[in-house]
Amino acid sequence: MSSNSVESGDIESSAADLGPLAWVLDELRKSLDGATKALRRFVRDAELARGSDLSELDASHLRIARQQLHQAVGALEMVGLEAPAKVLRAMESLAQRFVQRPELCSEDAATKVERASFALTEFLEGMIKGKTASAVALFPQYRDVVELTGGERAHPADLWPVEWHWMEVILPPEVAGLSDAASLRAEMDAGVLRVMKTADGPAAKRLGQLCVGIAAGHPAMETRAFWSICAAYFEAVSLGLCAADLYAKRAAARVLRQYAALAKGDSSVSDRLARDLLFFCALAVPDAGQEAPALNAVRVAYGLTFDKPIDYSEEKFGLFDPALMALARKRIATAAETWSGLAGGDVNRLKVVGEQFAAVSESIVRLHPESGELAQAMTRAIESTVRSGSVPVPAVAMEVATSVLYLEAAYEDLDPSNSKIAERSARLSQRPRSCVRAVSRSHWKAGWRLYRRVADRQTMGSVVDELRTALAQVESSLDQFFRNPQDKTPLREVPSNLAQMRGVFSVLGLEQPAFAALRMRSKVEQLLVDDIDEASARVGVFDKLGKSAGVMGFLIDMLQLSTCVG
Repeated sequence: MSSNSVESGDIESSAADLGPLAWVLDELRKSLDGATKALRRFVRDAELARGSDLSELDASHLRIARQQLHQAVGALEMVGLEAPAKVLRAMESLAQRFVQRPELCSEDAATKVERASFALTEFLEGMIKGKTASAVALFPQYRDVVELTGGERAHPADLWPVEWHWMEVILPPEVAGLSDAASLRAEMDAGVLRVMKTADGPAAKRLGQLCVGIAAGHPAMETRAFWSICAAYFEAVSLGLCAADLYAKRAAARVLRQYAALAKGDSSVSDRLARDLLFFCALAVPDAGQEAPALNAVRVAYGLTFDKPIDYSEEKFGLFDPALMALARKRIATAAETWSGLAGGDVNRLKVVGEQFAAVSESIVRLHPESGELAQAMTRAIESTVRSGSVPVPAVAMEVATSVLYLEAAYEDLDPSNSKIAERSARLSQRPRSCVRAVSRSHWKAGWRLYRRVADRQTMGSVVDELRTALAQVESSLDQFFRNPQDKTPLREVPSNLAQMRGVFSVLGLEQPAFAALRMRSKVEQLLVDDIDEASARVGVFDKLGKSAGVMGFLIDMLQLSTCVG
């Protein structure tokens, strides 16, 4: 297969070495933040100087923004992320235009640059976390920036990370070649007009047949490949596999202009147009029962294996300020740790739990006002627990933990722009509220059983992942310590990791692993303060800790299995 093969819709996400990206991401954030702040400062200064000659304003802020964006472009190009770097290059070009014409740097323009930086940051953070997404999803912000530069029109294929090559397309042998007779021009004109107006299926099908005939009638490989791709594109339009949007209509008009040149004897073809059309062919996945010989031939020739659609018309990334998202995640993680400890019996956590959950409520309501009911329900449950002066009753412990785990997943692993957040938040808000009303023990047990059956499996999956991560950290630290028992440094974080795991196990009602975590924590704390007889420890404490960790890992595996089949 050719080097153009694209798996899961995004070659960069799957093929790029994410190690270097992790190193440069922090610097990239700083550069983007510095650039947007510099633009904001210029806009503020321009507002204060309204009525005066903007050309006389100090443009140093604009030059700073340009320099910051230039550095960011270099960082992304260095790690081989060409498509995201193209977004940054557009932002840099816009900053250069602002330097030349400061009056163009308006509040609206600065906002569009900022939203593009938000989207880019979120996209790259998702790559680091292993999320599969195509850079094409950055197109709405990219388009906004390109339009402000006054340069070429933006196209979704600009962000398609595929290196272009001409490839031989094997057409069905029975296809008869057509000459470039001017008589075809009238039929091409009429067909393209109908496609542009109404995405007319029969007209697109006929255009596809004409393009196949033109391809079969030419000896040059590039010309044959070009018209084969045109045929595949029109075939996709005829089957309703291409969005009838502005970009698809422009593509049809560009094909017509290419044919006009061909009819005059110019057989040269446009690489850019061929690549743009190939992009639409990549998005068009025919069903098993659909007749699409040209489309299938092109997809095979170019190794196109998109398996899910990409919506480039609506913003998916950059809907929220990354700083606010990071703060929300930090607050949720802190509250989760505190609640786990409190549910596990640490009453000292009562001193801070109220303040921490108030901070969580402030963050989620700011980002998602529709989560207000959930925030209020959690606040009431926390206030009730604090007033009691003791650890939460099992019902409240479970329901608040469920809400926190959902928030962790929604703001970390799931899509925080998901339209179902409001619905899920409203549903979850009923659970802590009902517990605070002192429902009976039998009722909360029944609710727990129901939860185990129908709770969101993505949330439970995040619980298992969290436990696995914590256990892996514990095992790694123990392994380092076992290799050199005189160095107790690796053990310092182990008690807190085990305490967190115990809290989660307790909330989930898993007594056996909760007890195992407690015993392991006690042994590790003892190792931290006692002098160690290495010989006896290796056949005693070390062996027991290793076996306990193994059992705990097995129980976590069982928890995941029960989640999958529950």
